[in-house]
Amino acid sequence: MKKYLAIILISFATIQVAQSQILISLLFGDKLNTGKIEFGLSGGLNLTYLRGISESRGQQNWALGFYFDFLLKEKSPWYIATGVYVKSNVGARNIPLDYPGNRTINDSIYTGFVNFNGTVEKQFNTFYVPINLRYMTKSGIFIEGGAQIGLVFKTRDIYTANVDDNKLEYKVIKGVVNNGLYKWFDGGVDAGVGYKTKKGWKIGVWYYVGLTNIYKNDFDFKAYNSSLYVLATIPIGKKKAEKARAAKEAEMNK
Repeated sequence: MKKYLAIILISFATIQVAQSQILISLLFGDKLNTGKIEFGLSGGLNLTYLRGISESRGQQNWALGFYFDFLLKEKSPWYIATGVYVKSNVGARNIPLDYPGNRTINDSIYTGFVNFNGTVEKQFNTFYVPINLRYMTKSGIFIEGGAQIGLVFKTRDIYTANVDDNKLEYKVIKGVVNNGLYKWFDGGVDAGVGYKTKKGWKIGVWYYVGLTNIYKNDFDFKAYNSSLYVLATIPIGKKKAEKARAAKEAEMNK
């Protein structure tokens, strides 16, 4: 019961303060690892783009978070794989100025960007929680699939143009509440494939397809987030937890 309570507390801390959560994860990693639960950190690349805006181009972002792997049954190859992507920005760049889903800005500023062939980049700071069913082979190769939900906590519309070899930027940054244009949540499906080493490290590729329109229902235009994650994971405190369990079993067998 204490271990599950710790999981809930760490998840809540993530949503409140991302940096503090990572520190807590490192401190309490051994408390969260059991014979049926594996806890650790994940990190890598997040290649993201927006479906529905044909002229746009993708972004290259970093991904950082933590994970929990729940073994469904002893000696079973099936797991529930979940966690939180603490740092997982999504969006797209090179969006035309006249795209109707852009945020309205001051006319004189907008005209200036038009004169210099400017473009728009959209960035969405989002916490994502994947919930997948994983099948692990004896060789360490695994496949998984499921759902992924996200909480958008900040949006950025960045207008850019090159003026005499200098970069001109105009940013509109909004929080979750009353941003006027975008939804505060995201959701879709994801799937992945990877390999787990004998030391417990995992490397793999996951693809997320957003099914939630990023725009509020009041608008007619539609766009959807998609991401290709290339990640590595490392268990935290697993060996320490295994030694503690072995010592406890040895004490009980005396």
